[in-house]
Amino acid sequence: MSSEEENCATLARALRREYGFGDAACGFVDFFATPAPELEEQAVLAIQQALDAGNALSAGLEYGRLLQDYELMFWNTLADATL
Repeated sequence: MSSEEENCATLARALRREYGFGDAACGFVDFFATPAPELEEQAVLAIQQALDAGNALSAGLEYGRLLQDYELMFWNTLADATL
């Protein structure tokens, strides 16, 4: 399990224990707490298909950075939220 998956699992447990959240309320966090070993294979395949279609690798790198930025915004929002 990656550190991100462990963090999500810890958050899901805390939401259930401390705030009484149910499975439906924790579904989003549970999803990211679940290992997805096939994800790397799918990413490699998607990149190869894009390159084979003539797309530049730089566009994929930009999209990856954007995805990381959105994830960071999500976690920062949770950290800044007052419950």
